[in-house]
Amino acid sequence: TPLKAVGQVVIVSPTLAQITCFDPAVAKDVQNAVQLALELNPQVEEGGMVRVPLPRVSMEVREQTAKQLHKKAEACKQKLRQVRHKAMGVVKKGKDGKLAGISKDDAFASAKEIDVVTEQAMEKLKSMVDEKMDSIMAV
Repeated sequence: TPLKAVGQVVIVSPTLAQITCFDPAVAKDVQNAVQLALELNPQVEEGGMVRVPLPRVSMEVREQTAKQLHKKAEACKQKLRQVRHKAMGVVKKGKDGKLAGISKDDAFASAKEIDVVTEQAMEKLKSMVDEKMDSIMAV
């Protein structure tokens, strides 16, 4: 049975997770499962609550997480570029007069707007990645 089916998991702090069991009778079983599966040392408290102290993350793990973050960010950038490329293809058809009801001026304005929106999305992604990197590498 998955853990989320028996209780609610809340990360209280970077060094503590708390599992509130829906049925207090299964708290002992949850403690044993966490101990065996994750090799952590949980403590059962009254009311079916299990507190799980989490070890500090090593620098090596942080660096691996940072690499994964950069890979995900690059995949996101590629998706943005693909969307922009498809949109610009439609705009190009409009500029060439191959789409009915769209003037060349409208197509040109749309192209500029697509570029602006794409640039904003790239900047937002970069700021999010920088912010997340700071939180990952913070000790």
